[in-house]
Amino acid sequence: MADVPLTAADFPPPSVEEWRRLVDKDLKGKPFTVLQSPLEGGLSLQPLYTPQDAPAPTEPPGVAPYVRGTQPLGHTEGGWLLCQEYAGPDLAATAEALRDDLERGTQGVWLLLDAPHGLDVRDEATLERLLAHVPLDRTPVHLEPTADVLRPASLLLEVLAKKAGAAKGALRGSLGIDPIAALARHGAAKVDVVRTLTEAAPLITSLLKDAPGLRALLVSSRPWADAGATSVHELAWSIATGVEYLRELERAGVSPGEAARSMQFALSVGGQFFPEIAKLRAARLLWSKVVAASGGAPESQAMALHARTASATKTRRDPWVNILRGTAESFAAVVAGADSVSTSPFDEPLGTPDELGRRLARNTQLILRDESSLNRVADPAGGSYYLEQLTGEFARAAWTELQRIEALGGLSRAIAQGDVARVLTETRTARDKAVRTRKLPIVGVSEFPHLHEAPVQREARAAAPAVQGAVTPPQPVRVAEAFESLRDASDRYHAAHGARPRAFMANLGTVAEHTARSTWISNVLAVGGIEADEHHGFADANAAAELFAKAGTTLAVISGPDALYPEAVPAYVAALKAKGARTVAVAGRPGDHEAAFRAAGVDLFLYAGADLFQLLKTLHTQLGVA
Repeated sequence: MADVPLTAADFPPPSVEEWRRLVDKDLKGKPFTVLQSPLEGGLSLQPLYTPQDAPAPTEPPGVAPYVRGTQPLGHTEGGWLLCQEYAGPDLAATAEALRDDLERGTQGVWLLLDAPHGLDVRDEATLERLLAHVPLDRTPVHLEPTADVLRPASLLLEVLAKKAGAAKGALRGSLGIDPIAALARHGAAKVDVVRTLTEAAPLITSLLKDAPGLRALLVSSRPWADAGATSVHELAWSIATGVEYLRELERAGVSPGEAARSMQFALSVGGQFFPEIAKLRAARLLWSKVVAASGGAPESQAMALHARTASATKTRRDPWVNILRGTAESFAAVVAGADSVSTSPFDEPLGTPDELGRRLARNTQLILRDESSLNRVADPAGGSYYLEQLTGEFARAAWTELQRIEALGGLSRAIAQGDVARVLTETRTARDKAVRTRKLPIVGVSEFPHLHEAPVQREARAAAPAVQGAVTPPQPVRVAEAFESLRDASDRYHAAHGARPRAFMANLGTVAEHTARSTWISNVLAVGGIEADEHHGFADANAAAELFAKAGTTLAVISGPDALYPEAVPAYVAALKAKGARTVAVAGRPGDHEAAFRAAGVDLFLYAGADLFQLLKTLHTQLGVA
């Protein structure tokens, strides 16, 4: 048989209408909306995107409004800048870490300053020792101070002048002047945004002339992202920060175009892979529109965008999973076209990262670049109906929030009035509910916990002092903290009693009948640091109670098929409580039998969708776990 070439015409795609008819048939009367996935910030994902949702992009990479990146060739010529963040607290050890990392692939340095949050750099000599092994003429250095935002800039300029000599035009990096971020952390009593920018204006003008690659201003989303902001709020508030800087600097004699060219943006990248790509692309779009509306030329509209993997998504429990989280977040940042990327070490939530943590973080990006060749395509996300549509939705949602902030008088006033704190509280409350019910699962913590994992120890960081003021500043929070507190309590119990709290599991029916539910319950108990002691194959309730009496616990969980519950649950509860069970839980929703089961003595029900944290907290109290 002769070979017959196949063409696309041989495989005509079904129409969207045909697909929709098939979907409606499979849904069996359920509304189509059940296939939509809600996102924070009021957005939602559709199950399918078509050319009607997002036409092909008309602007190539490197052309305003820079949705597809600020460089015509993307990062195909050498890749993005691989940055690494450093926060100390040991300055000598950090200096050695800088040298080692730069010798092994790190290209840029990002310094978090001010104790106890970061490096305690008090004078020029200290900064010079810290950067002793850094070739400043070819290594971009970025500062991110959390308190005094002007002094570190002057210190770095002094060190650069001394070590880099007259080659100012080759200098790269940012001085980190970001008074709104400092305002968010410390309050209006310590930070005057207008005065800071007025004092910085001559420096901005000077650097644009002598060292255009050294940006004076920073817009960091860290205070919002670490405190639990949605991606939409993080994006909107970052653009609002930039808008306020443009406005105040123009009053100080710096044109919007000049101010924009002096600005470095730094956004966090969380765990929602595709939405985070869309967020970064939308950031470039919005900033281009803002600068254009302010009178800035197209070359001034290009956002200098640094992306860092999020702190809020990382866990102290099963921290090795953070390697995978950091990989996905770094991948998203690269696909979105970030100019530089920082991957946080997997052990960062535990304290000061060690050499292994920094090495794995660094190699994550090296593999993405050198082995996966992600830099070989100028705009990997371009033309995707899904991402193009989502980019537009992010931009519109963030623009709406930006207009709301502007109506309040700008971001500084929104912070001082408590509006930002209010929004963050609402966001954290909603997210906490999703975490507690496991609608937002956390692998290794609220899902598939490793109860007997070997602890990873790192040097703990000093706690940040409480900031007093009329408005409480945003506090960093990780999504896993609530469930991690349960595991911490289990560890304390283990240290005091030589064993973990235990639950006797009475599994009803055959193995085939109970294994799915009993496995789920064992996982749920492990989330709270409670060991499951499983038993099955009882002759009757009394036989189960006899085994319970030997188990050495006061908690029993009945698990099995729903069909056995109406008759078995009352009998098993009575027998177990007669043998000393203070708490009896039933696996699954009780449905119409709840009143009867509670009358029989059932204390609580464990089922998917319940507030798992509160249920486990209740079990801890009843087991004497503090």
